[in-house]
Amino acid sequence: MSQIDCILERRRHYAAYDEELWEFTGRIAGLNLVNLSDEDLQQRLDQIERNIQYLDPGSTPRDHLPPDHGWLSPWWWLRARHWTLSEFQRRGRCPRPTSDVPPMPPLASAFHGVVAGGRRMLARISNKGWLLNTLRRGQVRFAPASSYRDPTLNTARADDEMSKTYRRPGAALQILGPGGDSIQPIGDVSFSSRRAIEREGHLHETPYWFCSFSSDLDPRLFAEFPGDDPADDACLVIFEPDIFARRALPRLNQSAPRAVKSLFPTDYFDPNFPPPSKLSAMASKEMSYAFQREMRFVLDPEGGAPLTEGGAFFVEIGSIADIAGVYGPDGGKIAGAGPASFLA
Repeated sequence: MSQIDCILERRRHYAAYDEELWEFTGRIAGLNLVNLSDEDLQQRLDQIERNIQYLDPGSTPRDHLPPDHGWLSPWWWLRARHWTLSEFQRRGRCPRPTSDVPPMPPLASAFHGVVAGGRRMLARISNKGWLLNTLRRGQVRFAPASSYRDPTLNTARADDEMSKTYRRPGAALQILGPGGDSIQPIGDVSFSSRRAIEREGHLHETPYWFCSFSSDLDPRLFAEFPGDDPADDACLVIFEPDIFARRALPRLNQSAPRAVKSLFPTDYFDPNFPPPSKLSAMASKEMSYAFQREMRFVLDPEGGAPLTEGGAFFVEIGSIADIAGVYGPDGGKIAGAGPASFLA
C-alpha cells in the first residue's frame, strides 16, 4: 500500500459522512478543470498528493478545520483531490500513481513547529557557512523578489514572486467588448495580481525583498533545497522568532528606514479554485509549494526608492547564538543553542 493510500485509509472513517456532499461539489467544482490537458490534470493530482504526504500523516492538530478554512485543513486537500479525480472519471481516464514521499522522521518535541501543533519557530535550509554567519553575526540576506524568476533555479525555489495568477473556465464568464457586444472566451481565462503601479499609461513593477524560512522543521526538505555540495547543507533553527524580529528591527530601521517590515506565513491557494479574497503577489503562492510551510521576512519599499540596484540586501543584527542553532542533515547540532539533535 502506498503512503497516500495509508493516509486516506486512516481518514476514510472521518470523511464518510461527507461523501454525498463531496460528490455533488465534485460535479460543480469539476467544471473549473475541464480545460486542463490530461497531463496538466495529472500534474495537479501529483502536486496535491505530494503535499498531502508532506502535511498530513493521517491525524493532525488541524483535523477540526473545515475545508473552507484553506490549505491548513487536511479536508481542503482531500476535497481538491476529490474534484481532480472526479474530472479524471468524467473523461474516462485513469490517473498514474503518485510517487511516495519518505515518511517524516520522528523529531524531538522542541522541533515541532506550528503546523505540527507545536511551538512558533523559524527554520531555514541553506549553505552551512552562510547559516553560521547568520548565527554568529546575525547576517540576514534579503533577496529581490524578481530574482526567483531565474529559470536555473530548481522547482522548489523558482516562482514568479511579482505576480500571482488564477484561472477560470471561459464557459463560466461573459466578456463584453467596448460596444457592449459579448465575446465568448476560448479555454481558461487568467487573472493576475501584480506588483506594479501605473505611470503615464505604463505599468512599472514595484520591487520588494524577502528572506524565506519555514514555520516547521522538516528534514525531508533537505532533498528539496540541495546546495551545490550536499556536504555543506545545514539548517538554521530560530527558537525565538519574536526576539529575532525585535533584534532585527532597529538595524533594519537604520538601513531601510522607509521600507515596511513584516514577518508572516505564506497563504497557499488553488489556482483553479481560488479563495474569494484577492490574491497577493507578496503573500500568496500556488498550492504546489505548500509543503514548504513558508514564513516570509519582507522588506517592502511600497513603490519608493529601491533598497538595492537589483541585488540582495544584507543586514547584520548581531549574534543570535543564544536563541538559534545550526543543525546538519543527520540531525546533529553544529553550533548555537538548542538540543544536541533534532531527532527524537
